[in-house]
Amino acid sequence: MFQDLVDAREIVFIFAGSIIMLSSVMYSAEYFTTRLERFLFPRKYVLQTALKKIAKSLGAISSFRDLKEIVLVDIVKTLQVRGGAIVFQYENDTEIIDEGEIDTAEIKKMICSSTWLHHPIYTCIEINRHEEYASYLVITSNKANTLLGKEEVQWLHLITSYLEVSLENVHLIRKLTAKMQLLAAQLPDEQSAQDIQWFRKIMFELQEEERLRIAADLHDTTMQDLFFLKRRFVSLLDKYAMNKEDKEHLNNIINFVEMINNSLRQSCFELNPFLLKEIGLIETVRTYLDKEAYHTPFEIEFKEEGASSIESKDLTTKRHIFRIVQELLNNAKKHSQASKVSFAMTMKDHKFCLTYEDDGVGFDSTQVPRMEIGASGMGVEQMRGRILHLNGKLEFDSRRGAGVKFLITIPVREVMSV
Repeated sequence: MFQDLVDAREIVFIFAGSIIMLSSVMYSAEYFTTRLERFLFPRKYVLQTALKKIAKSLGAISSFRDLKEIVLVDIVKTLQVRGGAIVFQYENDTEIIDEGEIDTAEIKKMICSSTWLHHPIYTCIEINRHEEYASYLVITSNKANTLLGKEEVQWLHLITSYLEVSLENVHLIRKLTAKMQLLAAQLPDEQSAQDIQWFRKIMFELQEEERLRIAADLHDTTMQDLFFLKRRFVSLLDKYAMNKEDKEHLNNIINFVEMINNSLRQSCFELNPFLLKEIGLIETVRTYLDKEAYHTPFEIEFKEEGASSIESKDLTTKRHIFRIVQELLNNAKKHSQASKVSFAMTMKDHKFCLTYEDDGVGFDSTQVPRMEIGASGMGVEQMRGRILHLNGKLEFDSRRGAGVKFLITIPVREVMSV
């Protein structure tokens, strides 16, 4: 067009320069936009960062407890909503994992409606559905009492796409664990079953690892938070002049916090009986029963005679025996309706003997139902599995209205080899 004004070299130079300049501008714009995204698009940056964090953490989920801590807490915090829940709807039951301020009773009623996914107050998204259950993510309005925006809803849909696989894995883990626990408890005691004793051992080790993890989490987080909360209240009490009524009210709060802390400390001890290593099985059981006696509706008696040789055995064996005592006491609190419960540890004919007796309602020993997964008798099957794992023997005698007696014997030689 301008042959008389420019030559070919100038045209090439202008073209190349324009391309370089345009590329530099576009690259710089992309670079600075990415770098300044948290300032230019703060909401989008927060959502993307939270999405990356949740997606990275989903691989570590193995239980519903992890599901709440890893997913729900971050969703509620990121969206700044009042609360959220993951709902599992089974054929005859509904299970809800919730976080924040959300009415679980209302959610249970709401899911019975065919139009609840289009609720005017809640944001409801289906995660997955198959023949055994359906799962949903339910989010309340934000703290300004407005519904979520389009960008936030799209973000939730991305979260549910990640959640779908994780929830299915958690469901399968729970189902498999329950079946494995029942199988471990019901393995036969014949010599032909000795080659699968490793199965019980693995199951009990996994249970103990989970208990230790939960106890450590409670100690390092919740109990520490309560400790600092109590210190803050005490400092307020000392710092400010208050009237008698306010002081009494604050003292009641401090006592309540201390009561919660003591309850958590007892739960940590039950999850991780660390005293087994420090003071031995007999004194640990005595300490445990003494503490439980303050919270049970019946009298607890504990006797020990000539059983001190059990202290020379390994920690794993003593932990199994302690768990058996725990299960016997838990069953007494739930079902016995007794006024007196007795535990005794003795040594007879080279066998360690643990005896349990109560004067409660008892049961017909000729009509003991077979325990199923999820039934209240799962603990009894767990106890039976521990006894079989120690190559021990369980005998019981009971009649309706005449209490119950359990006799557990564990060969000393077998205990030494476990």
